[in-house]
Amino acid sequence: MDNFMLKSIGIKLKEARKKSGLKQSQVAELIGINMTQLSYYETATREINLNILEKLANLYGYKIDYFVTGNEVKEPEIQIAFRGEKLCNEDLKTITWTKTFLNNLCEMNDLIKG
Repeated sequence: MDNFMLKSIGIKLKEARKKSGLKQSQVAELIGINMTQLSYYETATREINLNILEKLANLYGYKIDYFVTGNEVKEPEIQIAFRGEKLCNEDLKTITWTKTFLNNLCEMNDLIKG
């Protein structure tokens, strides 16, 4: 992965996390990494693997291609807004599942409309 792409992914990850109202510590605990590792991804100090990127994309409600291709985000017709400060991990897991479900549903609808 080239340095420009790595920096672009890092910036988008940080923006998505902040837009979700989550702290690095919450995100790291939820996806099973340490906070330093997440910081490395957001500052483009370390390369991120697709498994971790997928977990982060699902948590933030984005598709992976937003982070890796630079394409603009197509906002889903239904959005889930929340502030993460007072949510427990179970709440965040439920929100992540719901965002993933909605993204997949929107994608399926786009395929049907063709």
